[in-house]
Amino acid sequence: MKKKFKLIISSLTLVSTIAIAATVYAATVTINSDGPNTGKTAFEIFQQYLGSDPIDGPTDSSHLYESTSTHVGNVFQFKVGTSSDTAALDGSNTDRQRLEVKAYKSSPSNVTATNGQTTTYKWQFRAVSPYPMSPTGNFHHIFQLKAQDGDDGAPILTFSLDDGYLKFRHSPIGATMDEVETLAQTAFSNIDGQWVEASITVKHTDSGSINMTLKKLDGTVLMSYSGTKDNWREGASINRPKWGIYRKIYSGMPEAKIQFANFQITE
Repeated sequence: MKKKFKLIISSLTLVSTIAIAATVYAATVTINSDGPNTGKTAFEIFQQYLGSDPIDGPTDSSHLYESTSTHVGNVFQFKVGTSSDTAALDGSNTDRQRLEVKAYKSSPSNVTATNGQTTTYKWQFRAVSPYPMSPTGNFHHIFQLKAQDGDDGAPILTFSLDDGYLKFRHSPIGATMDEVETLAQTAFSNIDGQWVEASITVKHTDSGSINMTLKKLDGTVLMSYSGTKDNWREGASINRPKWGIYRKIYSGMPEAKIQFANFQITE
């Protein structure tokens, strides 16, 4: 009888062990400002979570700094100037400005995605009004999901400003912009100067799911999308997120400021 009882206990232990081993727990990396003139700088906070080189563009305190909001608390603020702001030029690409925080190849693995993974990107942002709308035909991205290596030219997903709208766009190839598709859009007037929250869940594979919601802080949905798209590029090593300002320079272009808070990357 004792022997039979031990056998039952052993079987239950084995089943429990298998069940625990099969459970996958999602982990979230959260990146928040610690406030202006206290603790770490914005650049140092991004370095803590994303690696030693987390910014594409200028890292000085006149372009990248911390502020506060009565709605969400401490925030990161990104600012690029007019076309005369040479510090914000995108390297040798003098026809564009870039100030983006990024995950990249040397970042910790918990902020990048490999083939087959599912990741949720969630964050809050406010385009400081009056935020300039680029003329039609001039790209202006405030979020990008990009491949690294291989066919990594054009981004896979963007939030882009175009023709009076904030558009959620997808491209299955990086070599050209010929196949860019707008999956959802909302009038930019709905968000100009307003705090909103974005959430994008992506399965990083050739036939992967995308679920996106953009809503006001009171829960009002401004745009959403759910569907299946090609989310993995040939030859890519990782997919990686980027947030900030990336825009084509045009005549008479004014400065642009955008605030971010509560970045979350969940895998």
